[in-house]
Amino acid sequence: QVAPEEFKTSISRVNACLRKNLPVNVKWLLCGCLCCCCTLGCSLWPVVCLNKRTRRSIQKLLEWENNRLYHKLGLHWKLSKRKCETSNMMEYVSIACYL
Repeated sequence: QVAPEEFKTSISRVNACLRKNLPVNVKWLLCGCLCCCCTLGCSLWPVVCLNKRTRRSIQKLLEWENNRLYHKLGLHWKLSKRKCETSNMMEYVSIACYL
């Protein structure tokens, strides 16, 4: 239903958002882990906030893509939280579903 070029453009926008935010999140995570014992875990708070901000920016991007193209085709992109297959951790995945 979607032209390959349009799909590639949408995925490229999401990847660009992640590429921009991921290095900053990793640096804060490393700093937070190093200082975790001294700060009683408070040093991990910036990582939580940055992850939430990244998730919100991707959700806004997906909303924009939905309004721009996918809703017209009867599709809806969203982020969904699910359990990882290999561990007990949670991950966010993008899902395209029919309206």
